[in-house]
Amino acid sequence: MDNEIRESREYRLAKEWEMAVNSYNFNPKRFAAAIPDMHPTLQQSLYRLIRECIKVMADDSRRYDDRNRASHEEAKAIMEYLDKHGRNIPLK
Repeated sequence: MDNEIRESREYRLAKEWEMAVNSYNFNPKRFAAAIPDMHPTLQQSLYRLIRECIKVMADDSRRYDDRNRASHEEAKAIMEYLDKHGRNIPLK
């Protein structure tokens, strides 16, 4: 990974998120329940972020093993669907 990525605010946010979800107290359903309280444009931005994460998770060239094989395989199936049926998600 190059320094430009490691020095970005997106990388810092990803590392903060990594620490948050590394807690047994983190509840993905509560996180998801907060989405309707977001502004609709920000909900769309969140979806674009999630979709980019799915692309990375589906990539066969990235490192994965038995601990995250299920998410890798599911992400590949989601990407197959999106490649056929997905849309360009506009910024607004």
